[in-house]
Amino acid sequence: MMPEKILYTDEYDVTITESFFQVKKTMYQLKGIVHHDFLVVHPYRIPSLLMMLIGALTIMMGTFNWIPKNLMRSFRILSFPISENVAAIAVGAGLLAAGAVILSVAKEHYAIRLSTAEGAKNVLVHKRKEYVARILDALNRASLNLVSQTEKKVGSRTFEVGSR
Repeated sequence: MMPEKILYTDEYDVTITESFFQVKKTMYQLKGIVHHDFLVVHPYRIPSLLMMLIGALTIMMGTFNWIPKNLMRSFRILSFPISENVAAIAVGAGLLAAGAVILSVAKEHYAIRLSTAEGAKNVLVHKRKEYVARILDALNRASLNLVSQTEKKVGSRTFEVGSR
């Protein structure tokens, strides 16, 4: 028996041969993969948008002096008096800025999604689209090789029809 041909391997412990796809220590037999696909995983943006909204509302409340005087005492920073409305504007600006930073840092990730008899799952997720596309290309080649080998085996059989 000939050694199996490796179609792809890299430094992140991803290996694709003519019969299996391995990511780290998990191995998937190509025959068991019903479908594979490229997937864009969008970041969860709702928390940062809510933080920005709360910050904007807090700034608006402080700007229009909607913070009750008895809610908190005014205080001093470096001998400057800070009222509750100025404090609300500062807190709101901090929330707005933090939400904007979190929103700008959140990036899309890319995944390879496999469907097997056990179900579907993202087996590889990475921030670089080119990297995932390269692995998907190798997985496509491996799948095509598997299909062509199966067709050759089926095509080489001869079926005899008996006559009377």
